[in-house]
Amino acid sequence: MTPRLLFTVLAILILPVAIASLGYHWHWHWHWFPLLDLDDTPALLAYGLTLSVGNVGIVFTLLALSLLALHRWRRRPGQWLVFFFCLMAALGSAFVTKTIAKQYFKEPRPYVLWLAEQGRLADSDRFYAQLPSIREQWLADGLREMPERQVPGWLKLHWQDEVSYSFPSGHSIAVMTIAGFYCLLLLYHRRSPWLVTALASWAVAVCYSRLLLGLHWPVDILASSVLGVMFGVLGAWGFIRWDRR
Repeated sequence: MTPRLLFTVLAILILPVAIASLGYHWHWHWHWFPLLDLDDTPALLAYGLTLSVGNVGIVFTLLALSLLALHRWRRRPGQWLVFFFCLMAALGSAFVTKTIAKQYFKEPRPYVLWLAEQGRLADSDRFYAQLPSIREQWLADGLREMPERQVPGWLKLHWQDEVSYSFPSGHSIAVMTIAGFYCLLLLYHRRSPWLVTALASWAVAVCYSRLLLGLHWPVDILASSVLGVMFGVLGAWGFIRWDRR
């Protein structure tokens, strides 16, 4: 792994996400939620991006990207086993880091604060003091009377599935781990730059979808992107080292 490849991966994955945080914290004060009309097509597209790294979507995503990354790669005994181990080590490290960090920082989600402002939910301290099952019930009760044009049914259900803390973003750290892993492998194997660009664009778009749907703050996706790329690159580097022996 050369410094040039590493710099390329960092530039195409981290810099586009950093714009969201800079725009929010600097004098521009970009507010990402509620920015979209939540019952309109762009919000539904953002939800589709989120689902691509959900519990089911991530399986199909990893399968497709793995077949793509190893296509025309020289075959060696145990290749798939080592590849799977490096990928799962990267994703597992990201998952453990995310889980521990959420319990340490205890940052409320944007939609929780927004609903509290709307009078639909108790203040965030009381909300997060409850067990997850109680939070889900409180959220369902608070959203029941909200019209579909304000919060559509699919988003109400998604919010009820996401009652944990905000920082860091699990979807963002997962997608950036995946993108860092596969982008480095594709660049190392000198695959099409357009393919790498498409993969990076998808990962960045997933991160922004989390902002637009009210699940995370800009700093959440930025920190998650840095961590995710780090884990992904280390996993890919491990596979490359094994392949070069």
